[in-house]
Amino acid sequence: MVKYSVPASILLSQSLVAASLYDSYVSLSFELIGFPTFAGTKSSPNAFSHNLMQNLADLQGSGVVVRVGGNSGDRAIYDSTLTTSTASSCPHADPGAWQCIGKSFFESYGGFPAGTRYSHQFNVGAYNSSGWATLKSTVPLACKALEGQLEFWEVGNEPDLYIGSRRPSSYNAANYAAEWVNTTQHFESYLKTACPSLGGSIKYIAPSLSSPGAKLKINAIFPDEGSAATSKISQVSVHNYMNGATSPGVTLQNTLMSHTAVVNSITNHVNYAKTSTISADYIIGEHNSLYGGGASGLSDVFGAALWAMEFSLYAASTGVIKRIHFHQSVGSPYAAWVPSGTLNTNAPYYGKLAASTFLANSSTIEVQTLALNKDADKDSGYAAYINGELSRVAVLNLRQYNSGSGTRPSQNYTVQVGAGTSWTSQRLTAAGATDKSGVTFNGFSYDANSNGLAQRVTSQESSKVYQADSNGNINFSVQNTEAIVLVKN
Repeated sequence: MVKYSVPASILLSQSLVAASLYDSYVSLSFELIGFPTFAGTKSSPNAFSHNLMQNLADLQGSGVVVRVGGNSGDRAIYDSTLTTSTASSCPHADPGAWQCIGKSFFESYGGFPAGTRYSHQFNVGAYNSSGWATLKSTVPLACKALEGQLEFWEVGNEPDLYIGSRRPSSYNAANYAAEWVNTTQHFESYLKTACPSLGGSIKYIAPSLSSPGAKLKINAIFPDEGSAATSKISQVSVHNYMNGATSPGVTLQNTLMSHTAVVNSITNHVNYAKTSTISADYIIGEHNSLYGGGASGLSDVFGAALWAMEFSLYAASTGVIKRIHFHQSVGSPYAAWVPSGTLNTNAPYYGKLAASTFLANSSTIEVQTLALNKDADKDSGYAAYINGELSRVAVLNLRQYNSGSGTRPSQNYTVQVGAGTSWTSQRLTAAGATDKSGVTFNGFSYDANSNGLAQRVTSQESSKVYQADSNGNINFSVQNTEAIVLVKN
């Protein structure tokens, strides 16, 4: 029997000492060039994507916050002659562009459900005549499309990766700071002319570094806390990937289905946030399992769904990371769904559903980790408190089980929740860690055959109620490669 090594008095009530999280904690980032494929347009939305996004919003109690940008955001050049939203052939752009956007690109803002808020990234990578022309041409299009649904603006993506590629090897933090300031000054001038209503309260996400270990450092880019350059930065954004898609030694169990690996990855951000010279909250503005779009057999299987849940809950428990944005790219293994062609809801989507359920109304909760006295790497527990009272519990059994490999083991847990209380469970499950289909959350699938809407799978458990015993305990089992969320009734 596995018990939490936490006194009941601490588990049942918790003094709220951590700063609030943002709402819509489980949010998304979309590669700019693929965004129209995911979203459709305001007049003709992608219905499949729309439903999947609405599911996440409904569970969280607020619309998903969407960041549109990424590597292609620093490559895309505006071409007014384009009749499509995007193009990979750019005859009117500089050789480094290789991707272009047209006027209709901005019609995709509004394709997702009402209540979605958007951040748009402008191109700094192309710091040349076509880049400047793109900025001048797209600011009016972007601001008019985003009036009433704007989150923040973003200028540049992962500038540390410019070094030795799009910039000389001598490129440094001061160089980027000068480019950022110059670009934002031009941007603000264009914005105030095109959209005066947005010009009075300009807020940025920055500096969008690739990782806490990036060659450019926040305190070197912006060394003076409270300077004019940083006064409009409202979110400090740094990106995260657990490892590379083709990196040696990457495994499902040790890289993704590992509480220790997740803790180590997120702790880098917690420590890095302490070094920031920007007086703003910290977010992970782009992240996913493995950089390079993910790896088939790792990023697109059920084990990655458990990772998505584990990463979300642990990040929330730090109190430092205010929101996370899972990155999406058309055709990438780590994408939560396939938005065109043969539609498909990929396994990682279900991990986001489970995380959204546990982190519902995230700005009103505090999340704490629960110490388990068995395998600290494979048994992961969390508690969510509302007004200091225990309201939700999550347990993840991260031991890898592959379907067809014999009898599936399970672990038994006893949780102290208070006498007289009842709890409704919702399980995140599939046949095994390497399965890409057959995933359910709380006994429902959200597959393409129902256009992303919830469909009951009667063979799976749904909303089972657990009643606390006279000692205030609930007892339940979780199979290897499975997770459970319990919500107080």
